Amino acid sequence: MRNITVCIVAVLTILIACSIAAAGETITICGTGDSQELLRSLARAYEKGHRGTSISVPDSIGSGGGVRETASGNCDLGRVARPLKKKEEKYNLSYKAFAISPVVFVVNPNVNVNSLTTDEINAIFSGKITMWNEVGGHKGRIYVANREPGDSSRSVLEKKMQGFKDIKDSVGKIIFSTPETTETIRQYKNTIGYTSFASATAAGLKVISRDGVAPSTENVRSGSYQTVSPFGIVWKGELKGLSKSFVDYLYSTEGKKIITQYGAVTAE
Repeated sequence: MRNITVCIVAVLTILIACSIAAAGETITICGTGDSQELLRSLARAYEKGHRGTSISVPDSIGSGGGVRETASGNCDLGRVARPLKKKEEKYNLSYKAFAISPVVFVVNPNVNVNSLTTDEINAIFSGKITMWNEVGGHKGRIYVANREPGDSSRSVLEKKMQGFKDIKDSVGKIIFSTPETTETIRQYKNTIGYTSFASATAAGLKVISRDGVAPSTENVRSGSYQTVSPFGIVWKGELKGLSKSFVDYLYSTEGKKIITQYGAVTAE
């Protein structure tokens, strides 16, 4: 009887120790600013349902930065707004998309324009249109927040939006991160820019329809709205522990609900 009791105590001790270890696990997810606020929201929701866990989603270092830091072991997971590039195959990382986010044109909430044509947008970013009243808005100068060449959202627009890549001398201020872009547009009246729908939602920006087509879930799924980018997660080696549990959570009913609330479309 004494041996049975000792065995039970030993098993319980092991189970408690494992539970404490799991509860105290921490991971870091670094990378793009496009999915930064979405993943922070997902992390908070996960932590609430898994007490004792800690998921850090630090400020943006870009998709490329997320890939490099994950490859070097400085981050447990990397967040990217594009598939892995061929030159990144050397890192031997695994990649999985968890959402599709429309790349949208957004304005400060003071702008009373709800839709622009492709030609009007190209004219704004090339400096041919400089006043909001030229496109049906109030009288006021248009201020442009632009992104650097190679940015994920800019690359999508250059690839899929007619005429955007042909703009030789884009006007406006070049901004080098998604959070800074959304904050600039939110802070300064009469400003227009572009970003992921998820980032626009988090920042409370006004999303503009293009050619009368809104970046809705239905239009993304049907292909009517084509300027979209994938939100993905990358990791090195075997996916296990809290990293695996959180990645699985992204595809759960609760995770998908949060993704949809941010204007993104679930990948599965």
